[in-house]
Amino acid sequence: MPDIKVTPLGAGQDVGRSCILVSIGGKNIMLDCGMHMGYNDDRRFPDFSYITQNGRLTEFLDCVIISHFHLDHCGALPYMSEMVGYDGPIYMTHPTKAICPILLEDFRKITVDKKGETNFFTSQMIKDSQELCILLETFWERMNLKAPIYFSTGLTEKANHYYKLFITWTNQKIRKTFVQRNMFEFKHIKAFDRSYADNPGPMVVFATPGMLHAGQSLLIFKKWAGNEKNMVIMPGYCVQGTVGHKILNGQKKLEMEGRATLDVKLQVEYMSFSAHADAKGIMHLRLVSPEQALKELGLSEHQLRFTCRVQLHDPHSDNDTLGRIYTHLKSVLKTYSIQHVPDGTVIVESIVIKVTSSAEEPNLKVILLSWSYQDEELGSFLSTLLKKGLPS
Repeated sequence: MPDIKVTPLGAGQDVGRSCILVSIGGKNIMLDCGMHMGYNDDRRFPDFSYITQNGRLTEFLDCVIISHFHLDHCGALPYMSEMVGYDGPIYMTHPTKAICPILLEDFRKITVDKKGETNFFTSQMIKDSQELCILLETFWERMNLKAPIYFSTGLTEKANHYYKLFITWTNQKIRKTFVQRNMFEFKHIKAFDRSYADNPGPMVVFATPGMLHAGQSLLIFKKWAGNEKNMVIMPGYCVQGTVGHKILNGQKKLEMEGRATLDVKLQVEYMSFSAHADAKGIMHLRLVSPEQALKELGLSEHQLRFTCRVQLHDPHSDNDTLGRIYTHLKSVLKTYSIQHVPDGTVIVESIVIKVTSSAEEPNLKVILLSWSYQDEELGSFLSTLLKKGLPS
């Protein structure tokens, strides 16, 4: 196995400015290209001097792989492109695939304006958001509280829709409540609108980013900071230089943009609710196989499958049509395992193919295809192939 050399270019001792160069087998790959949220000058970018020559990027960098679409993982990409001339391939890790490519031009449209300043902010981990929603909803019900709860992030609302649809995939405690009602049908929690920040009376608002360095959370903080009746609860670690870090350390006067001064009179509390493991948690991490993990947790594996319908005119019976499909696929997919099963299905890898028709239109066949995400490309190919019809 070739030697692996790891060179931190900014993330070795701090959160943000994440940029790690990995050299292995003659290839040089950069993992992440993030920015530091606590600075507004060149200190927010990684130190690229190690891989540059005369201010331009040396040609030995093969690609950049970013692990999350967050500022502290990819916020410096436009800077690296424009200032040091990198125009090579960029990949983003994907929850169901190893890596997927992204185009730098598309990335720029999403992340930077003409001044090169970032204009997108991501939510905290969706899983944490749902846990918070359930905890607060339960407490509000028990205490009969009337103050509204708002979530300012659209991602949380979208994710909650899928939690409602797939509640049977959640843990046993949540599934048991489904007998009475869907736990994710919240009565007290609603989507936030900016105008609500000026409403009179008490309210609870969850807003991102958690370090108060920009975005919706900073806008609300500026509105509410001057009233001692208000409170901000910080849910996790804040990078030095961010508003969150400053107020956690007791700073009562903040210099904002344009040298404006903001007096901090509201109460500041810290309550750890981070999606990241701490040092103790990392030390207790262990690698186990998916089968072992399911066994230890007492869970069964869920299979996510895609389905597709293809209509086909064929005068033969359903079984004969299925047989013709089997013969056709055998001639096209010579390197794949194809089975014609007695229960009336054709199986190609994880793909299941069935044929049905109605008594009213027996010649109009409906071909049902179902496949797992591992065979998504093959499934798409087969659906396109069958739409072209069967050879006579």
